[in-house]
Amino acid sequence: MIEYYAYEIDVALQNNCWFAALALSLTLPDICGMVAFPEETSVLRRYIQWCDTYLIDDEPGLEGHKAPRISGEIVCNLRNTFLHTGSPTINSNKVQDERNQLDKFMLLMGDVPSIRFFSACIEIPNVTYRSITINVNWLCRIIYERAVWYYQNNQERFHFDFVADTAEHFFAPDTEIPPGDPIVRALNQKLEKRGETRRFVEDPEHTIVNSITTGFEKVFSDQSLKKKMMAGQTVTSDHFKIKRTVIASHPKPSSACKRVKTVPDRIPQPHYSAKREAQVRSFFGQHFKEKKYSQKKEQIIQAVLSSVTKQQVNNALMKCFSSEEAGSIYKRLLPLLKNYPGK
Repeated sequence: MIEYYAYEIDVALQNNCWFAALALSLTLPDICGMVAFPEETSVLRRYIQWCDTYLIDDEPGLEGHKAPRISGEIVCNLRNTFLHTGSPTINSNKVQDERNQLDKFMLLMGDVPSIRFFSACIEIPNVTYRSITINVNWLCRIIYERAVWYYQNNQERFHFDFVADTAEHFFAPDTEIPPGDPIVRALNQKLEKRGETRRFVEDPEHTIVNSITTGFEKVFSDQSLKKKMMAGQTVTSDHFKIKRTVIASHPKPSSACKRVKTVPDRIPQPHYSAKREAQVRSFFGQHFKEKKYSQKKEQIIQAVLSSVTKQQVNNALMKCFSSEEAGSIYKRLLPLLKNYPGK
């Protein structure tokens, strides 16, 4: 995984994306320090210790010199100010090493292999002036080169836990679908952790994954729907309807039988259909003509279409509007909600 980070840092540098390269580079000592010093509870001490051990080389001619030097503390300080405040500089008030309490810190942008950094210390009676200029290319490359070396020699100690995919592969029609229903399995694991006795029963003919995949295939085969989705607009399709998954009750064998609330045979479904959506949109056009509602038109419409009870409609509105405004909108919507259960 570290090699992927290194590759993207190198690409960023080649395309003069200095700050992107610097931001990603400054995360690497975090990752490696956690592996190298697992007993150290302080993130900052781990960071500094890894840099001082694996990153920093003593510069020839600087032994005993009073000029500032690149140290783990300096790199860590740059990481904090840049990643936390957006300022790629050094906060000398938080530097403990007096030698590195800088009056000026500067980043040099550009690929100049012969220049690593400039360090200066000017002393006159009662006054000292210190400065460092660092070549960003050199700093990024030295960090990712040492991080890659450390990773390659300690791979068994690293663990990366994430899921990622390219859009081209994710939406490809021939992408292999995982067997079974991983979403149902994940839901059952959550129920088990909560001590629930009920479990979702997989339906091999109508898995949740297949329903979602079919919906995406429908959207991406329709240019108008695809254009809306890629533009960030709300897309609705009958293919996104997930068929009802049965929840079965499994009493714990070691406990006395208890009365378990069963799931009703008929579970209310959201009122999605092309005809229903057209009805709701027409109603909105007639009863919500004020300009203040036009910006949140889709939220109001989806609150009606995605809900199965009056309470759910009200809850959805409360997420987008103040209590008073949500109540006013809800009252206007009541003619649309006459067939919804609840008060």
